[in-house]
Amino acid sequence: MPLFAYVALAENGATVSGESVALSEDALRAELGGRGLLVQQVKARRAAVLRGKRVPPEEFALFNQEFMALARAGLTVPDALALAADRDDSPRLGKVLARVLDDVKNGISLSEACARHPEAFDRLYLAALRTGEKTGDFAAVLARYQDYLRHRVALRKKVGQALAYPAFLLVALVVILTILFAFVMPRFVSMYADVGASLPFATRVLLGIVDHLYIAAPALVGAVLLAAWAWRTWLSTDAGRRQRDRLRERLPYVGALSRTAIAAQLARSLATLLGGGTPLVEALRTASASIGNRLYLDRLESATQQVTEGSSLAQAVRATGLMPPMAARMIEVGEASGGLDAMLAEVAQFYEEMLDARLGRVMTLVEPLLMLLMGVLIGGIIIVMYLPVFHMADVIK
Repeated sequence: MPLFAYVALAENGATVSGESVALSEDALRAELGGRGLLVQQVKARRAAVLRGKRVPPEEFALFNQEFMALARAGLTVPDALALAADRDDSPRLGKVLARVLDDVKNGISLSEACARHPEAFDRLYLAALRTGEKTGDFAAVLARYQDYLRHRVALRKKVGQALAYPAFLLVALVVILTILFAFVMPRFVSMYADVGASLPFATRVLLGIVDHLYIAAPALVGAVLLAAWAWRTWLSTDAGRRQRDRLRERLPYVGALSRTAIAAQLARSLATLLGGGTPLVEALRTASASIGNRLYLDRLESATQQVTEGSSLAQAVRATGLMPPMAARMIEVGEASGGLDAMLAEVAQFYEEMLDARLGRVMTLVEPLLMLLMGVLIGGIIIVMYLPVFHMADVIK
């Protein structure tokens, strides 16, 4: 997301300046207004600021665990940062923490110092830090964020494990086909070169491909690279991302997986923010950072507007289709009982388990299909190349 620099007035009349990431200038103004700040100026920072590689969640979880333990032990923020910044396991994060420590020593609040490094600190973490600064209890809010991060890392590992074997099969298929076309099939070309009889049509086509491989291979690689560049360029536009998300929503089974994943992520984010003391409207605005789907971002913005105007969260979720009907009913129960954050955690747990089960079912179908694809392609190529041998008597004549 873009990085913005802002100047605002606090409730006590003090001027507050800083940097923060947001979907847009209007979204940042709304977020700052929810924190009781009167925005005077907002400017977009250069895009180059955001080009750094993001810190992996696993590395950040380890840092947050250490920082939380140091805060719980009673160390001041600068002392805790100084100890946590010494990271041989993650030099990139260590450099970021060193810069944050310098800013904090110069009088900048921890949340504002962290907001200058969106490659390391997301908006949920910044909201947790702001809550800790208000309450003075960093350990409690960091513990809630650590729980959120633990679930996020676990879900990411499950998805990675589910995709690992299909990815291995695809790589193996590419390697085997490369070996066949580059080393094995040229021998068949030389073998059949002096044969006078007409070869089967399928064999002639395959031999023609091999004979012109020096042209076909670079052309294929170039086409793939061009398609990848065009795809990334298209997705860099808002219209492209919306079209992609709309297509994903309509695809059978993929759309269901996407809706389940978004429901789990949004519920987990809201549970973490509300449990840490963030007001509902501000939590809804902050939770937008956990959603990459443009269609659902629009729905979340509409739901936030309805809640701002007085609707309950359950009513807004149901009206906008932000989450499935069952989630809306559970949220309604949570609002009625006064335990919305706990109920949202239950919603997140429910949809995380559902996503895990659906991913398992998908993989049980994908793996055999990939094996079948490998067998058809490799077996088909071998059969086509050996067709003249099967009819050797006719070929010799």
